[in-house]
Amino acid sequence: MELLIRTLFRNGFRRGILGGNRPWLFAFGLAATIRFIQVINDRDPEVVYSEKLLPGQSIVIANAREPR
Repeated sequence: MELLIRTLFRNGFRRGILGGNRPWLFAFGLAATIRFIQVINDRDPEVVYSEKLLPGQSIVIANAREPR
């Protein structure tokens, strides 16, 4: 799958953007969109808070906003 996306991206850029071929331009747009989505989905979540809990301890997560 990665090879197909890479080929569409490369050929779409060469033949679509540089060459002016409309179908290859759409192929480039599709490959660029898929690659962008893959980059966003592959990010690791950021750890905001980490602490070890002893037996019997707990953490309460609350929203400081008042309900409407």
